[in-house]
Amino acid sequence: MNDQAPDLQPAPNSPQVDNSASLGQRFAAFMLDGVFMVISMMFLMQYLGMTEFDPNKAQDAQAMQSEILAKVAALSNGQKVLLALFPYISFLVLHGYLLSRYGQTIGKRIMGIAIVTMDNRVPPFFQLIVQRYLIQWLAGRVPMVGGILRLVDILAIFRADKRCIHDHLAGTKVIDLRIPVTQGKPTSIIV
Repeated sequence: MNDQAPDLQPAPNSPQVDNSASLGQRFAAFMLDGVFMVISMMFLMQYLGMTEFDPNKAQDAQAMQSEILAKVAALSNGQKVLLALFPYISFLVLHGYLLSRYGQTIGKRIMGIAIVTMDNRVPPFFQLIVQRYLIQWLAGRVPMVGGILRLVDILAIFRADKRCIHDHLAGTKVIDLRIPVTQGKPTSIIV
């Protein structure tokens, strides 16, 4: 792996190449990131004592739901706040360094793709977190329509430019680092 931040500026007068990451690459990166988030949540649930359940209730969905709600209700206020904020904290702990340095989450790093500005530079970290991620997180929390907003955001990826709404809001795109920005002389790419 090359530790250079991507600076994929095309040489003057070079023809531009579509280096957009494929839908499959983006989906695989999303799924990998989801696995890492689930693993981190499992550690928190274990810490909070929320992983042990009555085996007799495991067959009954309503009984399991009641038991989970009872365990959440029994948490202290501080633990409830930790439970609510943990996904966001975990995201920043897992992906913060890679996002700030390379414009990548762990999944994007594995898949060889990166988030860049429209001129192929790593976006400033604050811009990336606020305009790309925070907006998604807040939209998802809007009562009754949050899920629809997130779905519309994600489905925008099927347009010709392969950019979700959060990409447009942040002025970013996701590129395949194996595809040079221009035809001809290769540029510096991290993989």
